[in-house]
Amino acid sequence: MVEHSETKKEESQFDFSRDRTDYFFYQALVFYCEENNIPSEKLSKSDMLEISKRAAFHLSIFVAWLAKHDFLNPQSDGFNLKGIQKLKNETITGTDYLFKHLDKKLYSTDISDILLPFISGFYEDFMDFYYTVLVDDVARTEFDWKIYHLVEDDIDEMFSQYQTHIRQ
Repeated sequence: MVEHSETKKEESQFDFSRDRTDYFFYQALVFYCEENNIPSEKLSKSDMLEISKRAAFHLSIFVAWLAKHDFLNPQSDGFNLKGIQKLKNETITGTDYLFKHLDKKLYSTDISDILLPFISGFYEDFMDFYYTVLVDDVARTEFDWKIYHLVEDDIDEMFSQYQTHIRQ
């Protein structure tokens, strides 16, 4: 089965990593060590998990939005219907799903084909928005449904603008 997964990824020229949690790991590590006055050499396994979750914050928000709007690809290796239902019901977090089912990475094959053109143009805008609106949370906090709900309408609006633009 692993061979099939690797073969699938090699065959698809469109399969590429959209984002990864480790992109923000160093930033989250520095913040965590400063906030807790701990040198990095003294971090425990639970500290490292907390740091990983903070590094995943931005991607967890986006994965939750994808799941809640049925934009995760059902043919993806990382697709898990029960997990998505839990995410939609807000009984797990975007981070939980990202860590358990997506190996802390979001690939183009994890995203519905109909959404890929939007993602290509949108993701940079999302990250700009993310840095502007959530500047205090970047790599400093874990996924929180309250924060998600604060930005969900903004992401919906960006998607709505995209849909209006392609119809014209």
